[in-house]
Amino acid sequence: MKVTIAARPGLASLHLGASDADNSPSAFADFSNPQSFQNAEIAQVSVKLLFLTLNLIGVNGSAAVEIANNDPTILTFNSTDIASKTIKNASTKNLTQSLTTSLVNNLSLSVSALGLGLDVTALLGTVKPAVVALLNGVTAPVDELVYNVLGALGVRVGEADVRVMGATCGRSVLVQ
Repeated sequence: MKVTIAARPGLASLHLGASDADNSPSAFADFSNPQSFQNAEIAQVSVKLLFLTLNLIGVNGSAAVEIANNDPTILTFNSTDIASKTIKNASTKNLTQSLTTSLVNNLSLSVSALGLGLDVTALLGTVKPAVVALLNGVTAPVDELVYNVLGALGVRVGEADVRVMGATCGRSVLVQ
């Protein structure tokens, strides 16, 4: 008997933007309902002339950022591991690479100039693959260095401990 688990540990998942719960602290603390986010005002340039305000440029945006392994760590438990309730672990290795990749891939920006809106998210979509490839070339060695230095010090970041409590082979079982 063998059980294989694809563990994808992480350190954080962050959303930069305006939340539906911004005006309700109790809604923000309610973890039973998922939060939704939309673009928030990042910058606003306006000119005030006497009683008239002229909005020149406005920038709105949002992003979802994740610090987690890019690929799952495969943990295999044999029957001896399952019977002895052996704990296997996986830790986060892609700290900066996952951060920059998710930031670029999940970035949404819109610019308004003199009241005319321009959604630049689609335009950014054409350059995102090149930017991600460039950043991955820089961040992968940084991640490896940080992971190895922390490992030498006995420190692991974003670690998941996994244990298989039991396994049944040969018949279907409905699990709740």
